Amino acid sequence: MDLNNLNKYQTSISHYREMLDNKDIPKEVYDQLLEYISSVKFIQNLIASEEERGFCKDRPREEQFYKDGRVSVDLTNPHILEDMDYFRQAAIFFEKNGRYTNIPRNSNPKSEYAQFWKDELYKWKHGVVRESDGEWIPGTLYFYWNYSPIWLVESVGLKSENKKSKGERVKKFAKAWLGDYLYFHYTQQAKDNGQHGKVLKTRGIGFSFKNASESPRNMYVYPGSGNPNFHLASDKTFLSGDKGIWGKILDTLDWIGEYTPLAKNRIVDGKKAMELQLGYLDEYGSRKGNLASIFGISLKDNPDKARGIRGPLIHYEEDGLFNNLEKAWNVNRKAVEDGDVAFGFMLAGGTGGTMGASFAGSEKLFYKPGAYNIYALKNVFDKNTNGESLCSFFWGAYLNRNGCYDDVNGEPDVIKALVEILMDRFDVKYSSSESSAITQKKAEEPITPQEAVMRTEGTMFPVADLKEYLESIAPKQESFLAEHYVGELILNNIGEVEWRPNSDLSPLRAYDSSDNNRTGCLEIFEMPRKNAQGDIQRGRYIAGIDPIDSDTGGSLFSIHIMDLFTDRIVAEYSGRPRLANEAYEIALRCLKFYNAEANYESNLKGLFSYFDSKNCLHYLADVPQILKDMDMVKATNLYGNKAKGTHANAKINSWGRMLQAEWMKTKAHGDDEDERLNMHRLRSIPYVEECIAWNSDGNFDRVSAAGMLFILREDRVKRTAVAKGNQDRKMTNASADNFFSKNYKPISNSNNWQQNAIT
Repeated sequence: MDLNNLNKYQTSISHYREMLDNKDIPKEVYDQLLEYISSVKFIQNLIASEEERGFCKDRPREEQFYKDGRVSVDLTNPHILEDMDYFRQAAIFFEKNGRYTNIPRNSNPKSEYAQFWKDELYKWKHGVVRESDGEWIPGTLYFYWNYSPIWLVESVGLKSENKKSKGERVKKFAKAWLGDYLYFHYTQQAKDNGQHGKVLKTRGIGFSFKNASESPRNMYVYPGSGNPNFHLASDKTFLSGDKGIWGKILDTLDWIGEYTPLAKNRIVDGKKAMELQLGYLDEYGSRKGNLASIFGISLKDNPDKARGIRGPLIHYEEDGLFNNLEKAWNVNRKAVEDGDVAFGFMLAGGTGGTMGASFAGSEKLFYKPGAYNIYALKNVFDKNTNGESLCSFFWGAYLNRNGCYDDVNGEPDVIKALVEILMDRFDVKYSSSESSAITQKKAEEPITPQEAVMRTEGTMFPVADLKEYLESIAPKQESFLAEHYVGELILNNIGEVEWRPNSDLSPLRAYDSSDNNRTGCLEIFEMPRKNAQGDIQRGRYIAGIDPIDSDTGGSLFSIHIMDLFTDRIVAEYSGRPRLANEAYEIALRCLKFYNAEANYESNLKGLFSYFDSKNCLHYLADVPQILKDMDMVKATNLYGNKAKGTHANAKINSWGRMLQAEWMKTKAHGDDEDERLNMHRLRSIPYVEECIAWNSDGNFDRVSAAGMLFILREDRVKRTAVAKGNQDRKMTNASADNFFSKNYKPISNSNNWQQNAIT
């Protein structure tokens, strides 16, 4: 795109080019800015010129669900917003007058006052359409902008030398941000299509305020005891108190009760129990009035706790902290769907960088929306995707960053926001002693969804760099994978192992593979290298195996093979054949094909027994000497299965992961002309995905197999180092050995020795 022709809301690229020339910003930041612009389609769409982005008048009319002239809103390529105060008239009037109308109160249901509030309730439910050009907002957004004040951060001083300024939080109505416009249109489009919503977002966008406004609004537009609203969380602390969403819900209801004539009596007002119902009891004790209700429920580790709930809204707060998010989601879908009809709306939202979070479930909902009846968008948010895949709604850190947007219409200055974000990252990267600090920063203020789902706690892997590597592969993935050999190893007529391509076989090329057929197949990245005599040198290739021990189960059998001469992983098989013995045979043929020796998790005995029955125990490595030297295993009484492989425990597995991470961050062998690291030579996409997703609660078979591999590699490295140290020792002949000087004394003028008297 033409970076010299951006819309008027963007800071010009030339401005930052001048700053670069004046050394006011680092070249690294400027280069990253250009890279994000060139690789993220949504950023390109937002900064495009007025002629390219267009305005509301240029949009086609929405005719599938509405017949009132409103336009069709494109969430991935939005038009430029204009005159958004048109939709904030109630808030603007209140800010000036301290009330919503000057019409005198009148209890007559046919009065002008009563009609005013009937009209407002209609807007709460159906939204507002601007007849002049078809611009419109959903009822949820109208309510949020006009009837649900939030705490805003406003600057109260000039920027200091460190480019930061003093601010304070003030309670005001929300501004007309493009981010809010897109988010509420996303949830409305999801509802119109009978689907649900999933949001992945940056920190600090007031997400709790937005969701705390929807259930109070629902209570008035969908009254009755049959329409309860639910807010779910993994822990009570994310719901209760003023910090949680429950306090914000009460604030909104209190506001409605104080400044509108709508029902405010509460039959139930359990602040601690997080249960609330509007209405009153008559003289007979019967419930009367609105009767709509709201509940806050902490699921903890029990996804079935909310089974049976049903209503217009089920909201999952901080979904990245749900250990059983998928199960809870699927359980509750039955509560809001009846066949092909969705009578309720479920919404899950999560923020990156939450300590202790495992984004496995959240990530699945975001990247596989179709599997959960979630409204899907073209993925224009990640690098190099260009809308070729689907995802849910993403609110990036560059969308309406504080101080980086137009105050009137909420159009974001994406360029300025990106520079500020990248400068913050630059400062963290070069000033923090914690290696995870930059990952934490990216996850909390993500520019892409991949950054948002980074795990920031408990992992040793360079998650940010691995995600960057995957993103670089994405646009060329087809050609990248085409370089691999896919097939099987067969025995020829003389019993030797040969390679045979087989296009009918498919390797498992995704960590999160939900395919029914999980057999997989061998994938070779580099064929074995032979010497001048046509042999594969023993010791050149080593392997690591994470075995299985039964014919049933969910774990995969995984084997990685490494070339020690090039320090590269050259082959992998990961899968779950029908029988465990089939996996053992695949591994055996791999080791024969590469003349390799394998370290394996010896906790399970099936692999050892199979190799023993084939007289092939020489393909299984003895317990690595380095584990004995480090006192990680006992050096005595090692026989049978215990004499082979590694009996894994938490300490050994942790060390294995550390070795993998260190290898990944090491400069690649043979790449003297560039700065590629070993991680950039990895060919197994699912292995990279497992490293990114690793957490202590999950099952990561490829990582476990690689742990065994790298422990054996470390053992071989130590052996090599000892050998190199000995090769320089000078010994004129065998008699120079210390054994003779300790046990014998020399005969004068002779090279002969006589035994010492002292023994």
